[in-house]
Amino acid sequence: MMFSLTVLLVPSIVAWQAKTVFDVLPEDCRSSIGNNDVGNPRGDMYFNLKDKYLPVACEACLSDPQSCQHNPATFDCTNPESSGNLVVRKIAIEVTGYDDDDYKLCDVWPGNKPCEYTCFGHSKLPTKAVGREPVCGGDHATCDMAPAPIPDDPRGMNKSWDYWNYNIATLMGNTGGGEWYSLQSSDKSKYWRNATVVKMINAKCQARALETLVQTTGAACFGGCPQPTNQSTACWIDCFFSTVLGPDADTTLKPPGNQTGAMSLAELETAWLAGFASDDESKGGCPPCPATGPCPDSGLVAAEDAATKSATRYAPRRHSPS
Repeated sequence: MMFSLTVLLVPSIVAWQAKTVFDVLPEDCRSSIGNNDVGNPRGDMYFNLKDKYLPVACEACLSDPQSCQHNPATFDCTNPESSGNLVVRKIAIEVTGYDDDDYKLCDVWPGNKPCEYTCFGHSKLPTKAVGREPVCGGDHATCDMAPAPIPDDPRGMNKSWDYWNYNIATLMGNTGGGEWYSLQSSDKSKYWRNATVVKMINAKCQARALETLVQTTGAACFGGCPQPTNQSTACWIDCFFSTVLGPDADTTLKPPGNQTGAMSLAELETAWLAGFASDDESKGGCPPCPATGPCPDSGLVAAEDAATKSATRYAPRRHSPS
């Protein structure tokens, strides 16, 4: 007697995970989600903090812009997304998981149409999940976004902003768990789905609560500056980083375990998220952007110093010097 064996193939069940992520981009490009890089709060905080040194770092780059483009600390000096009318989005999304070897750099690259985001990566392996990359400070071989400064390095990796870049990355990433994620449009519904903008706010308004916290914490230092509120001055920038990162952050490496004097990550994160937590400007909140049209800064901006306003810069989520 012969028996036949029937094998039933049951499709695997995908376990979707809820995730909240953030990104910053030009207000004109805010209507869609796809081919965008996003991050968790401390991943995006790396950029908000890093941006503060751009006024002095980028000015120093004017004489050698090519060198700036190949230095991770100043890579964003020539990037059009580092200034202008920007918004920050809080996005609810579902993902199937993460691929730590396939993070993509997504941006509006030279030659693209306005708001035409495209992605590229170095991995040749098939995509198997949402690309993920940890924010990190490390050596040149393992962390090209914030490599540790090397004295007398021919690329000039011994400026104060090179130390700030490394020290911010180790605090927000290595210690704080900051991460980035790449949402390729081709992976929608397969590895990510149901992306919804929970709240979108003006980027300058969003940064204000964190700036206020830092200036209050380091009041003695900022008060000694000739222009205590002018964010484009070297004095203000020095005070900002010595307050956030601790003393000598412009000349000393501060890897995990050696971050004495740094501000509380929990306090910094709460201030960074304040704009999303409330619409009340008196509590650090920010009003949501309208569905279309300009998304201006809050009414408080009228009382700011003009130099302070013009000095605020934001960097996109890309770092590759190649």
